[in-house]
Amino acid sequence: MKLPLITLAVFFLPYCFLGQNELREWEGEWKGEMLVFNNGKTSSPFKTQMRIQPSKRCKNCWDWVTSYYKDSLTEEFGVVIKDYWMEIDSIQPQNMILHEPDADGIDILFQKNENIIMGSFSINNYDELGNEIPNEQILYYSQYQLEGDQLRFDISYFDYDLNNFGKDELNSNVGQLVPRGIQRSVLIRQKK
Repeated sequence: MKLPLITLAVFFLPYCFLGQNELREWEGEWKGEMLVFNNGKTSSPFKTQMRIQPSKRCKNCWDWVTSYYKDSLTEEFGVVIKDYWMEIDSIQPQNMILHEPDADGIDILFQKNENIIMGSFSINNYDELGNEIPNEQILYYSQYQLEGDQLRFDISYFDYDLNNFGKDELNSNVGQLVPRGIQRSVLIRQKK
């Protein structure tokens, strides 16, 4: 009876801790700048800070808090803080969900492949008056890439027009993607 219990412990116990260890190399305080490329123009840099740490929200969760601020905006808007958390799938730890409670509760499915975490989602598009544009969405693609003590993170966004679509080789509807912009941050891990 001891042999089956030992065998079970050897094969099962590593999975109990996999979720918390999956992002251990990403943990820390990060600082750098973000640039926004939109409609052929580049913004002046936004100071950016990110904190990644184990969370108390749930067993396999990591706090993923990002702060953006720009000297000219701080007087008018203050600091913009995105308080998200990444939940790691306990069965398939390469799958993660980024919870965004301040963005109408959007949950984004991410996948981790070695030093890259990537995910995408879409939202409905609205005109200047706040009216929803039928059959138009904005597609977002996010990618985090860790290279030692440097963390690069990009958010690309596209207009996705379902009114102008065709058929692919599988006869599926394919919408038109129009690049809209990109936010690129390069952050450096801060030494403790």
